[in-house]
Amino acid sequence: MNTTIKRYLFLFHRWFGIAMCLLIALWFSTGIIMMYVEYPELTEDERLEMLPALPLQQVRFDAGDAAATLGAERQSFSSIRLSTVLGRPAYQFVGDDGNISTVFADDGSVLHELTFAQAEIAVEASGFVSHQPASSDEGPGYLAELEMDQWTVSSVLDPHRPLHKVALNDEAGTVVYVSDVSGQIVRDTSRVERFWNWLGSTIHWIYPWQLRRHADLWADIIIYLSLAGIVSVISGGIIGWMRLRIRKPYRGERVTPYSGIQKWHHLLGLGSLLFLATFMFSGLMSMAPWGIFNNATDAAIPIARYAAGAIDDFAAYPAITTVTGESGIKEVEWSRLGGEGYLVLARSATDKSVIRKDTALTSTELKARIEQAVPTLLPDTSIQQVDVITTYDNYYYSHHNRYRPLPVLRVKFADAEQSWFHLNMNTGQVVDRLTHTDRVARWLYSGMHSLDFTLLFQHRPVWDAVVILLCMIGAAFSVTSVWIGWRRLQH
Repeated sequence: MNTTIKRYLFLFHRWFGIAMCLLIALWFSTGIIMMYVEYPELTEDERLEMLPALPLQQVRFDAGDAAATLGAERQSFSSIRLSTVLGRPAYQFVGDDGNISTVFADDGSVLHELTFAQAEIAVEASGFVSHQPASSDEGPGYLAELEMDQWTVSSVLDPHRPLHKVALNDEAGTVVYVSDVSGQIVRDTSRVERFWNWLGSTIHWIYPWQLRRHADLWADIIIYLSLAGIVSVISGGIIGWMRLRIRKPYRGERVTPYSGIQKWHHLLGLGSLLFLATFMFSGLMSMAPWGIFNNATDAAIPIARYAAGAIDDFAAYPAITTVTGESGIKEVEWSRLGGEGYLVLARSATDKSVIRKDTALTSTELKARIEQAVPTLLPDTSIQQVDVITTYDNYYYSHHNRYRPLPVLRVKFADAEQSWFHLNMNTGQVVDRLTHTDRVARWLYSGMHSLDFTLLFQHRPVWDAVVILLCMIGAAFSVTSVWIGWRRLQH
């Protein structure tokens, strides 16, 4: 290599490394925290567990009648559920635009906004209070109405804003957020979660809410910092290989010209070069930069064909009175399959049943109806393979608070995007679609960044040991960078 180019490469890596070393050290160390403390989220399991039993005996309005009360707000719906709001049965209609309308099933009134007192009632009526030992006799206490704070920045909560923040005053220091639109709890945090997330995800994702609320700016910052990390690692790797001598070692049979911390920086960097590079690259891939993982077609179109009809064609469904004798139901959901409407009764995330025309569908009957409707997903494409998935694998799994029902039917199509559909065999609903692009993204992000391989995460603590070891190596290497950078700046 030309001497001048080599000199500038050394200078570039030295000063660029000084600029990046502390951030890279923090990325590795905070990654260990994030393995065990997830970002605050109300999971599907928690949401259904904390819902009170649905007071079906109080229902006076059917779904069609409740929808009619919306008047000017009436639109086509993407989701309809009967749940408990403020201790009362209420329909929750989600429009195609994502907006939520709540209509009480006992008197047909519409919930337009939540008062401070109602937010406290919503919390007291939930299972959160009974599940947490109280630290005092105060009970839940209203804190604030807000659009966003550190734990509610996710765009998933946008349809629910503003949010009502309520403290449970329990031993865990639980704080919950109640939707002004749905009247239900949509997020919960504990004192332990908040403490460790300040040290974990907030640093790792560069996630202060004052920045994160500007989604495009935040995304650009993460993308270009990830690119900077990749450049820093690559430039260091080039220099490291240039300075390594194995066949013709340096004086004293040394393979490196450096000593002390610089020697460890050189050898650790080369030894972990592949891991460092893939960690930085997969962090960049987590942002799906510049739309590289966008699919050519919208999954909503084949899913609509599979349903074969509007969800708000209320004449196609059993009357809600047919389930009033059921016990332990937390929620009822309206769904369609092959042009026929049915109700999904949820007692928990894993205990769901289906009612069609006043009778429950057996698993055999439901499976037959699913298989009959499957070709309508992509009618102009042949089906390559159909499998019943009863255990998680590399493409369908539950990890990091990501709920996935079992069993599912996996259907592989021979379309241009090589689509796979996963269908919930307990409810008949489409869980997701994975195209070839989605599967590539899965390996480039989760595979490289979190090591979410079946061989590892289904055999814990093997996954824990491997990930912690790699993060500690990355952190140790980064600390040598920080030390060298600090000494350089001192001079």
